[in-house]
Amino acid sequence: MPHDDAPEAGVIGSGYAAAMLAKAFLTHETHADPDVRERAAERVLRWRQVLEQALAGTVDYGSRTPLAGIPDWVTLEVVTGGFATGQLLAGGPLADFERELAVRTPGVRAGHERRDLITYFLGEAGIAQLQARLADGDYRVDLPEEAALLTVAWLLRQGQAQAARDLVAELAPFFDRLRFYPAPWAGDEPAAADLHVRTAGEVAGVLAALAPQPRLQAQRTTVTELLPRHDRAVALFLETVQDDWPCRRYPEGWGERAAALVGEVEAAQAASGQALGGLSRRHRHKRELFDLLAQCVRAAETLTGRQVGRVRRLLQDYVAAHGAPDGQAVQALRARQHGDVAAPGFEAAARVVATRLRDYPEQAGVQDLAPVLAPLAETEARGAGLPAGLAVPAPVARRVLRCRTGTLAQLVERGLIRSSEFLATLTPQVTAAQQGAGFADPTLRTLYEATYRAFRRRRSLLLLNLARQAALGDLPWIAAVERLRQPAQQDADAAGAALTEIAGLALTAFPHAALPNKLLQELRALSERAGRDLPWGEELAADIFMGEFGPQFVQAARCAAALLDGSLYARYYALEVPAILALAPARGEAAFVRLCAARAGVPPGFGQVGANGMVIEQQQILTTHNLALLVTGAGLGPALRERHGQLAFAAFEWLCARQQMKIDVWHARIRMLRNTAVAWRQALFFLSLATPAERDETIAAMQAHLAAQGAAFQALFRPVMRGLQQAARGATLPQHEAGEQGARVFRGWFATRHWMLDAPA
Repeated sequence: MPHDDAPEAGVIGSGYAAAMLAKAFLTHETHADPDVRERAAERVLRWRQVLEQALAGTVDYGSRTPLAGIPDWVTLEVVTGGFATGQLLAGGPLADFERELAVRTPGVRAGHERRDLITYFLGEAGIAQLQARLADGDYRVDLPEEAALLTVAWLLRQGQAQAARDLVAELAPFFDRLRFYPAPWAGDEPAAADLHVRTAGEVAGVLAALAPQPRLQAQRTTVTELLPRHDRAVALFLETVQDDWPCRRYPEGWGERAAALVGEVEAAQAASGQALGGLSRRHRHKRELFDLLAQCVRAAETLTGRQVGRVRRLLQDYVAAHGAPDGQAVQALRARQHGDVAAPGFEAAARVVATRLRDYPEQAGVQDLAPVLAPLAETEARGAGLPAGLAVPAPVARRVLRCRTGTLAQLVERGLIRSSEFLATLTPQVTAAQQGAGFADPTLRTLYEATYRAFRRRRSLLLLNLARQAALGDLPWIAAVERLRQPAQQDADAAGAALTEIAGLALTAFPHAALPNKLLQELRALSERAGRDLPWGEELAADIFMGEFGPQFVQAARCAAALLDGSLYARYYALEVPAILALAPARGEAAFVRLCAARAGVPPGFGQVGANGMVIEQQQILTTHNLALLVTGAGLGPALRERHGQLAFAAFEWLCARQQMKIDVWHARIRMLRNTAVAWRQALFFLSLATPAERDETIAAMQAHLAAQGAAFQALFRPVMRGLQQAARGATLPQHEAGEQGARVFRGWFATRHWMLDAPA
């Protein structure tokens, strides 16, 4: 059942696929950005495949092997919600490097390239080539399957011929469908302590594609096209003034000059597809004057007295503000305006910086950005039409910083990692080094780490009935070498240290957020490597919850109850600590489900999404959703001891900001409430671990912060704050109705409309 991006609506299979197909199709048909439309077209194709298979019943959604005849170690194309499209990522059309390889390799037949390439690599010359590439590190593993033949080559070099034959026999049925060989490496593999958010090549591509800012373009159009023509229109009408009224006389040649200006305006409008000045109200009087001039040129006698009066007023306003159109004041103003918009926009400097970045390995980050961000040299500036010595504009520099390398902690500190979900995408670079520990041969260690990183990029499948995702050890080529691992205590210690460091970073950087499933995968792998059997609990999807919890949730609840007995958290959420501790660690799952359902107020036989969500939320309350586990099992207790109050206040600050965001979409408002309920729960957990003095000081700071918020939010959240105060004084709160002085327990899931949505705005 656990997967990292389950659909939230109660539509599974064909209904959900149809909804996502419609969404992708709408984006493809209506979005203004052609790149977005192109990506949407790809999503349309994938969702059409999912929908067709769901309707035909050809895919077993909810199983870890949804495609008939395809084992769980094959990497599937998976879309949002965990749905397999039916495509094999290591299969399909040949990759560019495969086509090049097929041309260079003897005996490869058109239409049989993949099988013939595998046949070559299993021959004497091919094995020698793979072994040389292993030794040199000349390979890139983007998909786990691409490491399979490298593993065969390594086994043969070690004299493990039988293991190699067994592995080849298991892979053989897929030789014509899957790519079991790697691409050549095109850059340096980042070290665990040398990470980046974007590669140099990615940032260079973004910078090279930067378009002029629409606002600056509009300013340039105004200064170079609109204002000069408006000045000329004013001057032309001033020539017609007699006795303080325009349109009384028309000097010789006036009609030709006015007609020429009207023609220019109309041509400019036809070229741009809109009136000069666009739809801006600021320029509506200028557009009005152009229209009156056009009417005057075509048939001056049709101007009404009111229209002539309007021309008079527009001329008076212009002269009062600026003077005569040909006067020194107007000329000086226009010169300044031309100077302001004459300089190239920062997109010109961006292209210079993009050229600099292309001197670095395309697939890697950049350690020292000083040369990249240096002021423009004379030759660079001349080619871009910019002044020499120009500093790189701040918007460009901010984009460049995304390819700067650093540790996870440094990237978080620089604001480049802004969520625990994104942190999870980079963590495999760190944890891979721990996973390769225990292998004496450095080439095997490097290959194993590359395979691990590729495996962690796989998207999770939608699974039902407590089924588990395929594990790294399920890959046949990993299983073939796993038995050769010789773990040492220092490796376990290093994994334990990495576990504490990464978990601590996630918790201190994002104290408001529960650990996402992708990050839990890494923490679980580290804890296993460290020899710690910890009951990590994934986030479960309400729409596919089958009314069962695995034994790890019971163990986690017992851990939390022992830690929090008698605490503020236990009183606020009315934890039944004796009942929880009495649960059997190995066979208490059914009793635990009943306890969660009873706490949620859900009758037996629940199954609707809302009821499922309420039961899951009670499980998260009882287990603290891994927080107690992090403190007691992952070794974070000492590291957090001086920061409990700080973390609680940070989570509350985030909650206040998020709940006051203007959100018009109903579903988004519900998601926001569920996220802020998590932030509140985590704040209470941190407060419960604080010393009494630190707890009271933090609660006072939270009250002061609430008092500084908008009146509507203060009124909305005051019942929740009263509940906190009462729990801090030793009271146990009622869970489903308002308590003393209207105190409320803040939860994210309710069977009916959430009480916070009914509060006055």
